[in-house]
Amino acid sequence: MPGRKDRRRGRPAFSPNRRALVTRGGLTVLQLRDYQEKVYHKIIDAFGRVRVVLAVVPTGGGKTVIFSKLIHDWRDGYTMAVVHRKEILGQISLALGALEVKHRILAPSSTLRRIRRRHVKKYGRSWIDERAPCAVASVQTLASKRASTDPEIKRFVNQVRLGVFDEGHHYTDAGHWGRAVDMLEASKLLFVTATPERADGKGLHVDADGYVEEMIEGPSVDWLMDQGYLCRYKYFCPESDLDVSGIAVTASGDFNAKALRARIVDSNLIGDVVQHSQRFAAGLKTIVFSTDVKTAEEQADAYNAAGITAAALSGETDDAVRDQAVDEFEFSELEKLVNVNLFDEGFDVPGAVCAVHARPTESLAKYMQINGRVFRPVYAKGYDLSTREGRLAAIANGPKPYAVIIDPVKNWERHGLPDWPRAWNIHGRKAGGTGPGDTIAQRVCMDCTQPYPAYLSPCPYCGADHKPEGRSTPAQVDGDLAELDVDALRALFDKQQEADMSREDFARGLFVPNSEGKIVPPPYHGRLIRKHEAAKYRRLVLRNFVAWWVGMQPADRPLAEKHRRFYHRFGIDIATAFTLGEQETDQLIQTIKTKFTKDLKHEL
Repeated sequence: MPGRKDRRRGRPAFSPNRRALVTRGGLTVLQLRDYQEKVYHKIIDAFGRVRVVLAVVPTGGGKTVIFSKLIHDWRDGYTMAVVHRKEILGQISLALGALEVKHRILAPSSTLRRIRRRHVKKYGRSWIDERAPCAVASVQTLASKRASTDPEIKRFVNQVRLGVFDEGHHYTDAGHWGRAVDMLEASKLLFVTATPERADGKGLHVDADGYVEEMIEGPSVDWLMDQGYLCRYKYFCPESDLDVSGIAVTASGDFNAKALRARIVDSNLIGDVVQHSQRFAAGLKTIVFSTDVKTAEEQADAYNAAGITAAALSGETDDAVRDQAVDEFEFSELEKLVNVNLFDEGFDVPGAVCAVHARPTESLAKYMQINGRVFRPVYAKGYDLSTREGRLAAIANGPKPYAVIIDPVKNWERHGLPDWPRAWNIHGRKAGGTGPGDTIAQRVCMDCTQPYPAYLSPCPYCGADHKPEGRSTPAQVDGDLAELDVDALRALFDKQQEADMSREDFARGLFVPNSEGKIVPPPYHGRLIRKHEAAKYRRLVLRNFVAWWVGMQPADRPLAEKHRRFYHRFGIDIATAFTLGEQETDQLIQTIKTKFTKDLKHEL
């Protein structure tokens, strides 16, 4: 395959624009943020080693700004930005216009006219130029028969030396995705995405199913929130009667759409979503992510019937109707946008405060993109946005101090919360959801419906107490031994006494008949005694490790919380841990050692 085998190396020619704020032709051009600048230069450095680079930056972190500047600074032949859907053409074109990059668009004339009007409305002029050395195209156009037969398109494509593919997790070596990439076989290639793992398990690496030779990772979602580049969120998980058990996962790695629609019809989800919106997001600009066009229309109708203005949009919606609805959402009275596979990837909807998960998904990429739609901050005026403190204060005092996410379909249980750390794998894996990984278990508050770490009590958001279902086992009380009933605590104490039995008492016990009236044959006594003593010694070592782990926690942290943290971190309560056999004890010691550095970094 030419797109994978042709490895043109060597550092490409750039002319970086390092100015801070400049005004040209009445337009203000912003320099990259510090973290964006680092990603930008890592990309340039990587191009000196390899031909195909993947850059990972969270939704809202500025992927489009980074690659637009890369195109702006490129000085080694023609450039092309490729989008995965025609609906995104306008947004990428406007991003290039913000940097005053003249570009052509490979699209029907009606699309060109519509995007030109948006340029004039935003910039006072159009940056679309049919003779420009930069082009924007959809993957469908680039992979079409026309692209391979039209002399003008072929002539342009043959001169492209930098190809940028937005939402780069789509591009494997199969189908029209692969055909589009292979059209740029003489180019350096940059794939950009917020989520480089696919639901179908295919890997983006050149040695798996894709093209990528080197991956560059930008900052995490949590870091961007901590620095005031994204806003924090409140996550609500109200109950739903939607049952997705037994629904087949297709080859794409997500739920079968037809079966999902049938389950939604049999549930109360549509009406529940309206009620949840009224409870948690009344008056807030909200994007609802639905499963299919019919369900989206029914959802919008349910909102309107409740007196809440809403519109349903999808890829089937006429471009002009869609643009008008988005404008009404941003600037007028339209409060809810219900969409199907339209706003979850790449499509920016300014002004959105709340996202509603009205579709279950096994796709981590889709889940992260849904949440990312509402993380863009709205800064209050009068603050220094060049500092972390200024940005955080501007968010806190602005019209959007936090985003709101409503998830009645339990997507968070499949993928973890949106700001949890992720270890990306581009070498492929088994299809389906990746799960939240090595993270602390969460509990959903029965009062306010927000998830929180299970080791906390009461709920940190509303103060409601969590009542255990029982007190007869450590699991029921999350390892908080003080919450056990007397009989359970006595049983644990007796088990510890037996495990710590002296050598002499243990030896005498070998002569006592068991429940079947049998005793251990004397020839085996020596081996059992040595095993007992070895386990005692290893448990002594374990006690030191547990004391070390507990001792590193804040002194003012309640002992009960320390016990709960230990239980949820290691899957066993402290008392039971001191009754384990030699092998199990060694395994727990190793686990504590392995996780200690990570725990310390995250304040245990």
